[in-house]
Amino acid sequence: MMNIQIDTSTRLAAIIGNPVEQSLSPTIHNAVFEALKVNWVYLSFLVESEKVRGALEAMSALGIAGYSVTMPHKNEVARVVREIGEVDEIVRLTNSANTVRLQRNGKIFATNTDGQGACNAIEASTSQRIGNCRALVVGAGGTAAAVVHSLIDNGAADVVIFNRTPKHAEQISENYDNCRVSRDIEADVANAQLIINTTPVGFDPAGLTSATAEQSPLDVALINSSHTVLDAVYRPLETKLLRAARTSGAQTVDGLEMLVHQAALQQQFWLGQSGDTKLMRSAALNSC
Repeated sequence: MMNIQIDTSTRLAAIIGNPVEQSLSPTIHNAVFEALKVNWVYLSFLVESEKVRGALEAMSALGIAGYSVTMPHKNEVARVVREIGEVDEIVRLTNSANTVRLQRNGKIFATNTDGQGACNAIEASTSQRIGNCRALVVGAGGTAAAVVHSLIDNGAADVVIFNRTPKHAEQISENYDNCRVSRDIEADVANAQLIINTTPVGFDPAGLTSATAEQSPLDVALINSSHTVLDAVYRPLETKLLRAARTSGAQTVDGLEMLVHQAALQQQFWLGQSGDTKLMRSAALNSC
């Protein structure tokens, strides 16, 4: 058990979402706060959709230093912070925020670390480089928007978005010259070097092998050894998509690796320094 000392100068950070009980964020962030010897503590708050604005307004009133944002609130947080605070270019382009900070002037500021966290996880764990790569992003929600932005910002040559509702994918792709919506998924998978699943397909809160966990957002028969595959889902740690990719000889990156890398960027945003991603991963695995 971590030795967290709480006093009147302790700063509070938290994850907000619905659900949040499955989140590993308190475990990984508190491990870093203890290692860095900073007087911060991290909790989880279940926030219903109609209470998002109130939760954000409470940051100033209560002095809450930072929020992580998980499903389904990333788009709503981006919208509200644009009205009552400040956002960066990523949030303006993606309409998705996963990180909020209370600034010294009392205003709140939002960014999104999902996309760069995914890119950092891929380059730290595999031989795949983002620059000049051909990428396929599955999904068109807030996480997908952030991932597409970061792929292009890091020099990806071509980004294709595959989504069950093409209209949502088009809303993302129209912001970038070298991004398009998939019209032939078999051809687009064959052409891709990097595949990133941003959907919750395969997610099981208990992290167990179940009917839900045995779903895949893509036909796994399309994956081969030339691919690098990242699945943002981290419960279970090895999804059906990642298991099939590993079996085919592809390089794989699990959702926990993405989680700790985006968390390190959140810590940099809040504290001005980030923790060890290996420490965070170990803390998360030991808690399961």
